[in-house]
Amino acid sequence: MRFEGMRSSASAGEVEDVPELMQRIQSWLPVKEAARTSVLSKSWLHAWSTIPTLIFSVGRERCMNLVYVDRVLYRYLRDNIPIERFDLMIDVENQESASHAEKWMGPVANKTCLKEFSLSITLNGASFTLPDEILSGENLTKITVSGTTGGRVPMTTSQHPVIKCVSLRELHLDCVCISEEALNHILSSCSLLVKIVLFNSCNGFNTIKVKNLPRLYELRINLNAVDSTALEISDVPNLGLFSYELDVRFWLHDHPPPPFNASSISLGRSVTHLTLAGVITDNACLDIFKSQFPFLQSLTLYLTSWMLGSFHLTCPSIKILFLLSCPAMVIDVQVYAPKLLYFHLSGCILPSLLFPLSSLQHFKVSLMLRLPVDADFFLMMREAFELSRLCYLHISTDNSIPPLDIDIDDLRTRLLLPPATNMQELWFETDEDEGLWERSPFFDAFFEICHPKQVFPQPDVSFKQNNHFCRLMLREVLEKKNTRTAYWPHYLKHVQIRWDPHKKWKALTNSHRSLLDGSIPDLYPEFKLKWR
Repeated sequence: MRFEGMRSSASAGEVEDVPELMQRIQSWLPVKEAARTSVLSKSWLHAWSTIPTLIFSVGRERCMNLVYVDRVLYRYLRDNIPIERFDLMIDVENQESASHAEKWMGPVANKTCLKEFSLSITLNGASFTLPDEILSGENLTKITVSGTTGGRVPMTTSQHPVIKCVSLRELHLDCVCISEEALNHILSSCSLLVKIVLFNSCNGFNTIKVKNLPRLYELRINLNAVDSTALEISDVPNLGLFSYELDVRFWLHDHPPPPFNASSISLGRSVTHLTLAGVITDNACLDIFKSQFPFLQSLTLYLTSWMLGSFHLTCPSIKILFLLSCPAMVIDVQVYAPKLLYFHLSGCILPSLLFPLSSLQHFKVSLMLRLPVDADFFLMMREAFELSRLCYLHISTDNSIPPLDIDIDDLRTRLLLPPATNMQELWFETDEDEGLWERSPFFDAFFEICHPKQVFPQPDVSFKQNNHFCRLMLREVLEKKNTRTAYWPHYLKHVQIRWDPHKKWKALTNSHRSLLDGSIPDLYPEFKLKWR
């Protein structure tokens, strides 16, 4: 009887008496779907009109305009409707729109119930400054401000703003102009910080100080390599994720950035995910991973400042390793990591690889070929496929210098292993190639060393009508015009095709000819290959 009474009470409109529940449901839905719930009843309409989450997207090519935002904010401020989350994405086209945005910030920031504030702004010649009130919210837990590289957002009007947001958990600054004193004041005042992200916002600083933050788990810093900004990091016992990237595009070679020194910044021993870019220069820098991070599981290194021809890493605990932007000078990579499961290498050439005692499950190679490749390149790649259970390969070429000089007969003579069958995906793209791959022995050589399960061919970057693998399938599989000494077509059992990841695979037939010869633009098919 009690159950029946509860059920009848719910059917009588119990949900309508809980506007917080309705607003919670609306906040989970996409904006258009949430707005449609307002037609259900007056209660749903009232809940929608007082929802504490405000998300605006304003600009010429966005879905809202300044008048709409003005009207909504005026009603919320006039009626003292709570605002817990404020999210504004705006393209500032002139000073008038910039003044509108500045006018909104102060009253919203003064809302004592505000918990999350997010501003993404594109400045097109107009001036804009966030008011100091943005740091006055005592209940504020998250601040996100992002601009553009050419239009950095001034964060505060003073170097020493009054910091009242002592409940702050997350701080994201991307392309923000803030004084060194103001940032360090924020970091020293908000002891509850869990996540700090500083991208292109500390240019010209002498020192970034991150100290006495016992709850800090994630710290990401991106700096311009021209600046010699020092890091002072200490008393962060729970730091688990640290990312430190130097943008070396403007690197002055006569003043190289200092190598990374973990002991000088006291990251602690709890770090499990580490990313370093532009600060690892030689094998001596790599000793820190073995000695100072005993629980390290994921390591990402951008080798843009690497100075040696060899790379030797020892890390007993690591499971995931990314070696990215590997320069051509690196010809030897040795990794001693018995727990390693995933390895991703990117660069312009494939070095020799040695992984003693590893148990690799996934091996991915992403290459931008700018140097000539020959039979030795394919032989080395065939050996690399033996390192892991599953392999993935992404290749792109810049054909200002044709990178193909392959003697197929020489390759077949020297090849000691059959084609690898663990190649899961082949992704490739050309740039300024008017048909070099299509007429060359590249695919012949590649299919001598492996038989990929799926192929994702991209159209040429400069000549969109050229999709060489599609034409290859048309000539070699459909038309069977094998005029060369290619063996691989004889090993193909059948080919399936689809042009949408959400579509089902279909057998390749003559009905797909228009997809292969480029007659239908902007359709990029994928292929599934079944080998004998």
